[in-house]
Amino acid sequence: MITNSVIEALLRRKSIRKYADRDPSDEVVETIARCGQQAPFAAQLGSLFLSRDRASNPFGAPLLFTVLIDVHRLERVMARRGWTRVTSDAAILVFGAQDAAYMAENMVVAAESLGLGSCFLGGALFRAGAIADACGLPPHVFPLVQLAMGYPAEDPPPRPRYPISFSLFERRYPAMDDDAVGARSNPQRASGSRVSLGSVSHCPHLRPMCSVHE
Repeated sequence: MITNSVIEALLRRKSIRKYADRDPSDEVVETIARCGQQAPFAAQLGSLFLSRDRASNPFGAPLLFTVLIDVHRLERVMARRGWTRVTSDAAILVFGAQDAAYMAENMVVAAESLGLGSCFLGGALFRAGAIADACGLPPHVFPLVQLAMGYPAEDPPPRPRYPISFSLFERRYPAMDDDAVGARSNPQRASGSRVSLGSVSHCPHLRPMCSVHE
């Protein structure tokens, strides 16, 4: 596989839940946020709320970014120009989720390249009301995901992924019968080595999606 410094940063990134007693500088924070802004977008619907309160941040992280779907700002900009939004709420939510997700991914890659670790906190969706109250969010601003971030105090291996043949399809979506799934669904590490998984207990990310837990 081709490699360079960007690809290396992408492949070594993993979730970090233990952070060193070192605070990222304002310059580092601004650089990460600026890289987030530079992500592809539909209507610049992503914005950020930052907490530096280690005592309340998950894992005691020095930084907690809440990545927002910010339709309020779009509507204010449009109103200033005498425009009215005609896009449906459903469509604007999808575009906003895309913008915010791209922003978040750019940020964790930028952080990785600067020696910081991060952890996506997808549960923000289920605490949207509490987060909105804590951050003073106006209507039409929705927290999509949170990013705990800081200098790592641990170095776990990246979690295994499915082999590329189970993720990259061409011409036609493949049959997902038991034989095909069994032959192709064992995840592999970034190095390419396979990892044999025997039960859901080995795949914690699947637990919330399963009705039967082992």
